[in-house]
Amino acid sequence: MKRFLLIASLAFLVLTAAAQAETLRHVSDLAGKLSAGEASQLEQQAQEVYDKTGFDIILHTTNDSQGKGPMDYSFDYYHAFRDAGRYPDGALFAIMFDTRDYYEAARGRGIALLTHRESNDLANVVQGKLSDGDYYGAMRDYVRYVRRLLIPPTPMERTMELAPFIGVGGLVVGLVYALILKSKLNTAKFKREAGQYIVPNSLNLTDSQDIYLYQTVTRTKIQTSSGGSRGGGFSSGSRGGTSYGGRGGKF
Repeated sequence: MKRFLLIASLAFLVLTAAAQAETLRHVSDLAGKLSAGEASQLEQQAQEVYDKTGFDIILHTTNDSQGKGPMDYSFDYYHAFRDAGRYPDGALFAIMFDTRDYYEAARGRGIALLTHRESNDLANVVQGKLSDGDYYGAMRDYVRYVRRLLIPPTPMERTMELAPFIGVGGLVVGLVYALILKSKLNTAKFKREAGQYIVPNSLNLTDSQDIYLYQTVTRTKIQTSSGGSRGGGFSSGSRGGTSYGGRGGKF
């Protein structure tokens, strides 16, 4: 019995070590822009994608891009941060605060999945929140974006996504129905003159005055320059024999 318990304990330790070995670090917040809770949530979300698909998402922030351009910095950091032989498929989403750049470095399946998509695809996902200072929101949306490309939504998830539109559709139908009912009501018609209420020749008007109750104000919007640029086309390169693809923009 003791021998059985010993073997079972050893097996448990081996399985636990193997499970822990596959729990990757997905968040590298060198710029310190995330709270502990936000970093933990992003780790969990990225690990869930990895567990289901084998696709490795890394979220990185820095205040020092080492004088490199966003492409070179992202390719170099990704290659050094995660072993390409063990984890060939994935993408690193980097935010460089010293240059106000964001960049996505992808390798393996990530190049076909992400890099070759339309030029503004990445910008549409992250740029608005980055420009607003919602860095956690931008990274969370990025993980959701990649997950959606890898795992098509279930019928229930599609229904939940359509729920707001269904609600709006119901309101529109209700409004149309209310307008139809209103059109059938017999209401008094407006008349500009009150002659039918006046006894002929009983009004002797000697003075008149115009009183303006309302004023019209015209406002012209002042156009301001945008603080960021939309994501550009993709680029490619290699590090240590591993091919990388990339795309990004400024915020």
